Amino acid sequence: MSTRSECNVRKLRRSGTSSPTGRRLRANWPAELRTNGQKTHCVVMDVSSDGANLIVEGPLSGDAPLWLIVENVGPIAAQMVWQEESRVGLCFLEEQEWVLQVSKQRFDPTAWLESR
Repeated sequence: MSTRSECNVRKLRRSGTSSPTGRRLRANWPAELRTNGQKTHCVVMDVSSDGANLIVEGPLSGDAPLWLIVENVGPIAAQMVWQEESRVGLCFLEEQEWVLQVSKQRFDPTAWLESR
């Protein structure tokens, strides 16, 4: 085993030490993408405060501005950063605080107890 100081292995992250904005929530939420007056049904597979991973019904134009519509959440301005067959990755134009709140409620036992 090498003892060089330049190690290419990252340290393991312990739960609670990762950034709350980096946490991705599994979602499986029905949603809709709107672009250039067109609507495309989709499913949000996972979401973070910075973006989302979707399954879409059809191909999307990569250059057009997008709006993600999720029930009980206002329209979210986004841009497509990748597309692979029916999967699409979005980057939100503004951080979504509501995702942080959902994450806190889902992963913080004290927040869950307080909501009861």
